[in-house]
Amino acid sequence: MNPQSEAEKKMQTSSSSREVKPSEKAWAADGAVPVDPIKKGCDPPELRLIDKLLNVDNLNEAFLKVVDNKGAAGVDGMEVGDLKLFLRKNWTTIEGQLKQGKYQPQPVKKVEIPKPDGGVRMLGIPTVLDRLIQQALLQVLTPIWEPIFSDNSFGFRPGRKAIDAVNRAKEYQDDGYRIVIDIDLSKFFDEVPHQRLMSKIMLKTPGEWEIHKLIHRYLSAGMMKDGIVEEREKGTPQGSPASPILSNIVLDELDKELEKRGHRHTRYADDCNVYVKTRRAGERAFASIQNFIGNKMKLKVNKEKSAVDRPVKRKFLGFSFYYKKGNSMGIRVAPKSVIRLKETIKSLCQQGRGQKLPVFIFRRLNPVIRGWFNYYRYADMKTLAHELDEWLRHRLRNILWRQWKRNWTRFTHLRKAGLSEQRAVRSAFNQRGPWFNSGAPHMNLAFPKKYFDGLRLFSFVDGLKAFHANQTAQPT
Repeated sequence: MNPQSEAEKKMQTSSSSREVKPSEKAWAADGAVPVDPIKKGCDPPELRLIDKLLNVDNLNEAFLKVVDNKGAAGVDGMEVGDLKLFLRKNWTTIEGQLKQGKYQPQPVKKVEIPKPDGGVRMLGIPTVLDRLIQQALLQVLTPIWEPIFSDNSFGFRPGRKAIDAVNRAKEYQDDGYRIVIDIDLSKFFDEVPHQRLMSKIMLKTPGEWEIHKLIHRYLSAGMMKDGIVEEREKGTPQGSPASPILSNIVLDELDKELEKRGHRHTRYADDCNVYVKTRRAGERAFASIQNFIGNKMKLKVNKEKSAVDRPVKRKFLGFSFYYKKGNSMGIRVAPKSVIRLKETIKSLCQQGRGQKLPVFIFRRLNPVIRGWFNYYRYADMKTLAHELDEWLRHRLRNILWRQWKRNWTRFTHLRKAGLSEQRAVRSAFNQRGPWFNSGAPHMNLAFPKKYFDGLRLFSFVDGLKAFHANQTAQPT
């Protein structure tokens, strides 16, 4: 947000109505708002959460994150690019409503997307304004809750990522805990009980009634689809900035219970794995944990997707495990994750047949495969990287062969690529299908890896080498 804009001046004026010269007032330790002079030997007064939320620096940080994240418009149709002008005109009124506990969020836009394993996942897209306020709220709540969250919780937390949870699971297995209780919560984000969540928040932040009202209204804001608003009495839909920390507040109770029982576990959002030494111990613990989740937390365990099994047979955050020499465990990419990647690439290639290959690679293909690689690069995937590169080039040669269509056109391109006239004729007129020809020696020879490197196609093998070289060069 431009520090010279009228919007910021309004925020500064309304948030710091008591502001005077710095020599007459002392600034709070976090630089939030001017406060009464601090006398020697006295602790600075504690700011209320609503003041921290409405602090100019906090709002500016939230604004920049919302703009960077972009995202679709909510039910009001406002785009991210329209937010700045809207704030200039309306922020004073909105801020007053927030201070008085009268701000009413708009319904979220209901969107359903298919899950890779079947079914649909419900997303709730808040308006851009509500995303700004929720992001500012998240920044206020995080310092309160982060210190008390479990060390075994990794999802949506600063400085933690999925591979950290996977590495923790590997550590347990290396210590001899090679039976996993794989717990899948059924529609967790749709089932979060509002009353239990609000009681935990109010217990931790007593007296902050403006924040309590704001959170409760966000939880109970309806979901709109096709102009019809559905009331909500439970759940915190995925898609809003505050949803991750609210879900972690709920599931921290599970973390604490597992730790109280002495279980070794790792959790990323609603994906939770508990590790024990024997299958019998796993079955017994699983029954007890299910009872706690259902009766105490008022949530449901998906019995079809949950199981007690060996980790090598299960999938955790897209990864799996394998036995290495020396009785240690290794991390690999789960087979289903590879299958989904290939399905995605196959669909993209079908759409890319009418595009020029360099443009298709740069705009459509590289972002997908580079994103997938960046997530899974921590796994042991040397052999897989070679296989994926070969398969990917096969797919792209298939696009070329189909684009050429006519036999004489194929002959011309093969000759330009350096094949002899005799071999080009034999290959172009062999009457075999596109998939056979795109994987045949004549296409591999005419369009080798060097050709696709020239088109700047991302290579899994090269990416893996660069990643490992960078890891080795970094100081331990």
